[in-house]
Amino acid sequence: MRALFTLILFLITFWAKAQTSNDLSTGVSQLVLNTLTRSSTDNNTVERACIDEKLTGQCIQYHNDQWFSYIPADESSFYVNVRHERCKDDRGVQLVVFKGELCQTESYEIVSCNSPASADDFYFKVNSPEPNIRYFMIIDGYLGDFCDFTIEVSDKANGLPVLIEDPLAEGILEANEKTVDLRWEYQPDTSEVSHFSVIRTSKASNKRWQLPLAFNSRGGVGSEYLLKDTLTEVGRYSYDVYLVDANNEHRLYLHEEAVLTEATPARENTTAFFPFAVRKGTNLQVTITDAVTKRTLSNKFVKDFKLEGLQYDFRELIDRGHHFFEVRIYDYKTKRTEVFSKRF
Repeated sequence: MRALFTLILFLITFWAKAQTSNDLSTGVSQLVLNTLTRSSTDNNTVERACIDEKLTGQCIQYHNDQWFSYIPADESSFYVNVRHERCKDDRGVQLVVFKGELCQTESYEIVSCNSPASADDFYFKVNSPEPNIRYFMIIDGYLGDFCDFTIEVSDKANGLPVLIEDPLAEGILEANEKTVDLRWEYQPDTSEVSHFSVIRTSKASNKRWQLPLAFNSRGGVGSEYLLKDTLTEVGRYSYDVYLVDANNEHRLYLHEEAVLTEATPARENTTAFFPFAVRKGTNLQVTITDAVTKRTLSNKFVKDFKLEGLQYDFRELIDRGHHFFEVRIYDYKTKRTEVFSKRF
């Protein structure tokens, strides 16, 4: 009985760690429109005879690829959505889309080769595909990462575009301590835009907002927008504002950054008073030495002092990294010398 249990456990473990069926091109997974497929790059290998790295240049390093395909019925554009990535090293996956005869690399026509270099949801749009032609998709872990993920071909986008273009406009970001005001203007260039998607990213945390289009009293689209945010942790924050259409396509409209730094501590009083009674019109020589290194930091004549003593500002010396001082005051008239110590 124990031997049977051991055998079953071995088979389960072997099955769990075995290569996926679409690890090889002969087992390519046929995708169905708007149907999610869960998969994993773990324990996969590379079928070198069916790839040509010259076609993709430096955009991908094959390590543990998987093969998928889709045959569009007409010329309607479709989206390849990659979602819900769970990666060992959080590097994410790479996506190659191409046409041609499988494993006949000389026939391959690369449609796209991209990596977002993150484990965030992303999509790639295939515009006006050829009907009844098989499109192949290779998913591979970025820089050898091992990932579980969901892939689908869909008539709607999901996530952010794998290709991020330059912003279409500029905004105004005002940061006052921990409060951020992000303002922008928008003049509609298309009626397809349904709302704004604002994404704030930082090392500490990410945050998302969805802002509807504003309308004025005449029923037209409002032109001025404002997003308020409060920052709680020190760091650099990026704000990306996207135009989103009915298909959930995201176009980067503007990109702004804010930095929250540690609050500057209130500087302690850097002045000190040294009692040293003198006659009117007396000149003093004041010598300041670092009490630790015995190095002379300042040696000068002083006339503008109070009759009952000398007030001195150590700010410059403190800024230079000195904090423990010996102050020697010499009266030229009486030939009197007094020495004081001061620590900041």
